Amino acid sequence: MKTLHAVDLQSRHTLAAPAFAKTLIELESPEEAAIYQTGDHILGGGSNTIIVGEISQRLVQPRFAGIEIVEESADSVLLRVLAGTNWHDAVQWAVGQGYYGIENLALIYGMAGAAPVQNIGAYGVEIRNCLAAVEAYDALQRQFVRIAAADCALSYRNSRFKQDWKGRFLITAVHLRLHKRGELQRQYVGISEAVQTLPEMFAHICALRRSKLPSPEQQPNVGSFFHNPLISPAQFAALSARFGAIPHYAAGEVVKIPAAWLIEQCGFKGRRIGNIEMSARHALVLVNHGGSGAEILQYAATVQAAVREGFEIELVIEPDILGVKNDD
Repeated sequence: MKTLHAVDLQSRHTLAAPAFAKTLIELESPEEAAIYQTGDHILGGGSNTIIVGEISQRLVQPRFAGIEIVEESADSVLLRVLAGTNWHDAVQWAVGQGYYGIENLALIYGMAGAAPVQNIGAYGVEIRNCLAAVEAYDALQRQFVRIAAADCALSYRNSRFKQDWKGRFLITAVHLRLHKRGELQRQYVGISEAVQTLPEMFAHICALRRSKLPSPEQQPNVGSFFHNPLISPAQFAALSARFGAIPHYAAGEVVKIPAAWLIEQCGFKGRRIGNIEMSARHALVLVNHGGSGAEILQYAATVQAAVREGFEIELVIEPDILGVKNDD
């Protein structure tokens, strides 16, 4: 365990806005998670966080990594992936072993411990499709626990870890049920039917993401900046009557509208204001060209206001906001 003070956070989050933390504790083993308290903030890879200014809230960062097989049968394996494991590295390892289930989630930035929190998903697959359980430290009960996936209430970019459990648990490991003989998930628009093998799917997904999304190393971003809004069928019908054909996806009893389409219709794709822009490559990706966390939030508010005025739809920011907005 390392306790750091006056920590420069600019290189610890992918938006790379200038920011400092008064205290950051790096955890080097799952057992050290017992130091976690309600009121602390968990900082993983910083790929889903907007940091604003100086953070007085104590930050805790799991740094422990590793993958092990805890169960195995003729058809499947149960993996235990430690929270500090780079998610893409975990996907690459699984593909290298010939295990099916998470190959469509390649090249998602961040750590494995954060995957269940927002139920990461891409190209027709979500982590809830293979999550069996999580190991965590419960800051209220002051004990280590194992939580079944079914109890986490995973849904579109959401879970109990972001709702009624927010701030209570520090995830130390995720358990993933993967398959030795699987079927490639090619139903998502844009995935080539020519892809036939697991390694080919992994490479194909990586190529798709690189072609559409700017790399945070080159253009600081957090990937999708806004949630795709979910609206009622009645609201969708009214919008269709006004605007004609609107891209959409059925999502149970509601309709999902691509936020990128809304943003592009409002003229923000590739539009730069000061140091911030919505990427010209993908309208859902906000890129920071050296701006502050406050500038990022101001630009986001401008985009939200335009979509609200044009479509009567409220865009919700996807990454966590850490700083003046919610820092006690």
